[in-house]
Amino acid sequence: MSHFKKACRIQLRQAFLFALLALPNLTNAQEQQTPAIRVEVSRVNVGVIATDRHGKFVEGLQKSDFHIFDNGIEQPIAGFLANDDPAQVVLMLECGPSVYLFGAANIQKADALIANLSPADRVAIVCYSSGANVQFELSDNKAEARLALREINFYLGSGDLNLSRSLLDVFGWLRNVPGKKSVVLIGSGVDSAPPEFSATYKNQILSSEVRVLAVSTSNLLTLTPKHRKRSKQQRESLEKLEPLLQAGEDTLRNLATSTGGRVYLPKSTKDFERTYSEIAQIVRHEYNLAFAPQIADGKLHSLTVTANHAARLDHRQAYLAPASSAN
Repeated sequence: MSHFKKACRIQLRQAFLFALLALPNLTNAQEQQTPAIRVEVSRVNVGVIATDRHGKFVEGLQKSDFHIFDNGIEQPIAGFLANDDPAQVVLMLECGPSVYLFGAANIQKADALIANLSPADRVAIVCYSSGANVQFELSDNKAEARLALREINFYLGSGDLNLSRSLLDVFGWLRNVPGKKSVVLIGSGVDSAPPEFSATYKNQILSSEVRVLAVSTSNLLTLTPKHRKRSKQQRESLEKLEPLLQAGEDTLRNLATSTGGRVYLPKSTKDFERTYSEIAQIVRHEYNLAFAPQIADGKLHSLTVTANHAARLDHRQAYLAPASSAN
């Protein structure tokens, strides 16, 4: 690489770091309407990942193996899908300078995830920065999906990362899609949504039946360049940037926990490859339970699931109950 190209790359890196550091100010400047929450629940779907004490997926469980509790009260299981039923998977990719400079190649290794899905599984690809943009519609055509992934121009995104708004858009698109649904969110977790958006966002996330499997790219942003020391200015920028990236990781972790997913923090190319392979297995090994809520109080209810023959269960932690006309 020529000295000119190296200089351009360093300038772009610094420009992005300063853009990220300016995100809190962007948050205060944004004015957005908080969408109203409308939830109509005739039955609640709960996706469950069951693993044994060695971390291996427990296959072959039956409806009778599971028990589901709404606010601590066991509910009859009204619906059951085994883990070999088709999955609906949305690859949601952060697009913008950070990915373009530091991580496009590793993110595009999600090609392995698409390749390892079952033939009947469907996949969509979404890019987000200030908003969510569909790059590939939900389809079982894996060859076209992999081609679409390779052709994404990550640089077209902006430094304004409104993760909350983008994720709610994706959840809205998936609301009427039947079956097991997962969003594989690949990004820094940095979010420029305004503070007043947070309460609505939290309730919408908790009331959704979509699982979030989060892959953090933060480690890519903080890696020390090989054979070159950082300048004083770069070190100072990184010191300011690290708390923002840590907050982003916390956001991803909370998303995964709330929706019954998992969070991954890969540090190398091999880590990304292993991560995508595991995620492909997770979305193929999900059980889906359903029950009819008995109380219509319009409040958040806690969810607990137990199962025979499983050491660990990952599932959404709550749902928003319907509100009766009296409420």
